[in-house]
Amino acid sequence: MDISAQTFFYHLPRVLDDLASCCFVSIDFEFSGIAKGLGPSPKSRSTLQERYEEVKNSADQYQILQVGLTICHEDPETETYTLKPYNLYLSPIIDRKLDLDRNCSFQSSAVEFLLENKFSMEDLYKNGVTYLSRDEESRIMARVMQRNERTTARSSLDVADHEHESIAFLKDARRLVDDWLALGKARENHLNIPPPRPINGPAPPNHPKSMPTDLNRFQKRLVHQLIEVEYPNLVTVSRPGFIQIIDYDEQREKAVRDQRVKWVQERIWKQTGFRWIAEALAGGDLTNLEPFCFINLMSSSKENPQSSLQDFSRRVKQRLQKNRPILVGHNLFTDLIYFCRCFFGPLPDRVEDFQAMAHKMFPVLMDTKYMATHNCGSINPRSSLQEINDSLAAQPTPAISIHPQFTKYNTRAIDHEAGFDSLLTAQVFIKLSAQLRDRGTSGIPPTVPETRQPSEKAKEPTKQVIGDFEATVVLPRGPKSNNVRIMFGSIEVEKVVQDNGGKDAGEVTRISLTPHDSPETRKKADEGRLIPRLGAQFWEIYGNKLRVFGTNERVCHIG
Repeated sequence: MDISAQTFFYHLPRVLDDLASCCFVSIDFEFSGIAKGLGPSPKSRSTLQERYEEVKNSADQYQILQVGLTICHEDPETETYTLKPYNLYLSPIIDRKLDLDRNCSFQSSAVEFLLENKFSMEDLYKNGVTYLSRDEESRIMARVMQRNERTTARSSLDVADHEHESIAFLKDARRLVDDWLALGKARENHLNIPPPRPINGPAPPNHPKSMPTDLNRFQKRLVHQLIEVEYPNLVTVSRPGFIQIIDYDEQREKAVRDQRVKWVQERIWKQTGFRWIAEALAGGDLTNLEPFCFINLMSSSKENPQSSLQDFSRRVKQRLQKNRPILVGHNLFTDLIYFCRCFFGPLPDRVEDFQAMAHKMFPVLMDTKYMATHNCGSINPRSSLQEINDSLAAQPTPAISIHPQFTKYNTRAIDHEAGFDSLLTAQVFIKLSAQLRDRGTSGIPPTVPETRQPSEKAKEPTKQVIGDFEATVVLPRGPKSNNVRIMFGSIEVEKVVQDNGGKDAGEVTRISLTPHDSPETRKKADEGRLIPRLGAQFWEIYGNKLRVFGTNERVCHIG
């Protein structure tokens, strides 16, 4: 499903609700440029630190242009994984009223590659979803707060001695202000610079001959500076074509400052765009996401009709905090670096610090490239996403279905479109997880503490501790399949038909991807019909390991 700037906030609440109930999410990105170096010289391998620095420097310079996101729900009863693939362009443009510029760089070879694969530059700029990183938001707010503090007022005018016209203009403006103040209590409650003149009549006697009828931006800036530096008991208000000067009033100015901050904050929340999804994936703060966004989701849910919209939105956000979905990618090392840089801010210099930061945000990461090349020896095998996908085409289980509202890729492959590649990544992960399950066991290893299973009466989701991450994974009951076979990419799947008694295909049922699932579900996982349960040795062997060929270490361990 394609998402544009015009439809983003319509789809956002459903995406967030699905993230709060899915078992994993696969991602893929297209970039405006990538790191090309593979080491200090063409004949030598780099260290993991050197490779990290190369990709980090590239992520500082280039942007994510397209995002693919595939959300996966599991139905243990039908042994089916239902996929919802999304594709969207990511606009590099920032609202100019936020007064922050973002430099956009393009690598010619990357652009050539994108255009060869039918990437639309027009859609990028016209229909791309906006975003604002945490760092960019902080810089905008810091600038607003600094401007609101009168204690930081300038002490001199930005006019050089040789700028005679500017000096003459300031002299005339200063005389107008002084004459107005000299009137004392008889003066009006404001002064306009320049003074208004009749449409067809002569200029008023106090209008300096050298002063224009309308001020340009530079002249307005000079008046603002003049009042700020020389008249601390006055304030300026910018109007079309002129500046209005009034007496300083602390209470009024505080209200104006508060309103200005509120206005900027509201524009920031609108510009945040795709970062709301990034925050949901990383367990970030969604407090400022307006409850109004969830109104359509609430109207289609089975929540108590007496529940308020604020309570409903709060519950969705709480579920997102508790369920941090497993994040899956192919060649995830590069994507993860770009992801963190693009949506959160500058990255640490040391790869060890990045590993710790990434683990805190994404406790469970799976790199399908590492899974497919595990114990591959010293010779790097062919490991492209399409090649791995092709090699798994004949594997019948686990069963994969596409949600009926997400049919874009059902009949045709769109290679190197982020949404399609994220869909292939999801397929590969599901198939590989079943194929590789025998290298571990489905039991709980001694190093992973077991949590107490809740009683049947409580009907609460169980939790599994993985490292320092306690996860509650709640999975949906998918619709039944009609066994219609279709082809997309190179894997044959079953198309899902919405046939569940009129209920939503995404209706949530409380089934957890943990070792405390029913014996029947665990047996299905042992037999490769379902993904191994959290706590199996499978996750210790393949989890949180990112393949980095071309380095001495060849693997980046997260956490």
